[in-house]
Amino acid sequence: MTSPTFRDRLASFVPRWLKRGTAAKLLYAFGVHFDLVGDLLVEAVRKRFPEPNSYDALPYIGADRKIIRGPNEPSDVYASRLATWLDAHRLRGNPYVLLEQLYLYYAPNNFPIELVYASSGLQFSLAVDGTITYAFTAWREPDGDLARWARWRLFYHWPVPIPPAGQWDSLTETWDLPATLWDSGLSAEQAAEVLAVPQAWNAAHCLGTVVLLSPGAELWDFPASTWDDGGTWDGAGDIVFLTIS
Repeated sequence: MTSPTFRDRLASFVPRWLKRGTAAKLLYAFGVHFDLVGDLLVEAVRKRFPEPNSYDALPYIGADRKIIRGPNEPSDVYASRLATWLDAHRLRGNPYVLLEQLYLYYAPNNFPIELVYASSGLQFSLAVDGTITYAFTAWREPDGDLARWARWRLFYHWPVPIPPAGQWDSLTETWDLPATLWDSGLSAEQAAEVLAVPQAWNAAHCLGTVVLLSPGAELWDFPASTWDDGGTWDGAGDIVFLTIS
């Protein structure tokens, strides 16, 4: 059973002499506009929720709920994630939630990620299938600054080579890039995309650094090793450090 429209209800309320001629036409015009406003109101409320009929509004819903959509994330998957935003944000700053958000953001093109806390040596590892494990590592922050104890590093095993650095001239506008990007071909926009999820889900008191490791790249002593293990200083690939500010 359909709900009665404003134009129908108005006709049932008014006296008989308003149901004929010009008066009837005016009432009908008023009713049509009331029906239009009502339909728009209902549609606006429906667009507020991540449902199939509101996929065109997902960017606005995501911005409001602070859930970042992955570059290859389908609308139905993103909508289901937006529906659980409140539960996710209750645990914001938790290492498991951070890694889960990274997994969802990069799916289906996932790659291994390690999250290491400087003071405790606690290491959380995210596998390509979404499995998260934890262990302790002997690796520590290189500078050993004890006053800045709440620090972590995210090691991304980047699946493709990082573009080489461009020429240092005005045509590439390299002068305007952050200092962390001088040695790579990443643009400021690409760096912002890499940092978006860690910045959004980082604990408020923590300082973080995202380390992009190109295929073949190695950091000395990460994973924790010794001088005689046959490793190489920084390997053969490129490495980019991006600081959470």
